[in-house]
Amino acid sequence: MPQAHPYQVYETTNVQTADQAHLIIMLYDGAIRFLKKGRGKIYTGDVEGAHNYLVRSREIVSELLSTLRPEKAGEIGANLKQIYVYVYKRIVEANLMKDAAAVDEVIEIMSVLREGWVAIKSKGKAATREDRATRHVDLQM
Repeated sequence: MPQAHPYQVYETTNVQTADQAHLIIMLYDGAIRFLKKGRGKIYTGDVEGAHNYLVRSREIVSELLSTLRPEKAGEIGANLKQIYVYVYKRIVEANLMKDAAAVDEVIEIMSVLREGWVAIKSKGKAATREDRATRHVDLQM
């Protein structure tokens, strides 16, 4: 049986061991990367390439939307759902019209959302470090 490429093994391990915030950030990174590649294909006139990359970014947004639980996240979750629906529609429109400006708009929205998740993850790490520091027990007397 052929072995998987080392990078694929690394990525699989990375996904399987990541926490939820990190996985969400990885999804944003992928969507933004595909959007940028799609925009580049629009500029070069590669209609099929643009379509393929925009479909991939749309699928990531669809995944973000399907895993969102607005009933548990309250108003923030409901707002995020509306943003994801808007972004999804704009990607579809950008793909149909091969509209680079619409892609730029989606990249901007996704980048802002990504930065929000990075901040949330950073605060979570800081809180975990503080929690560990307060639980430290000095056993020396």
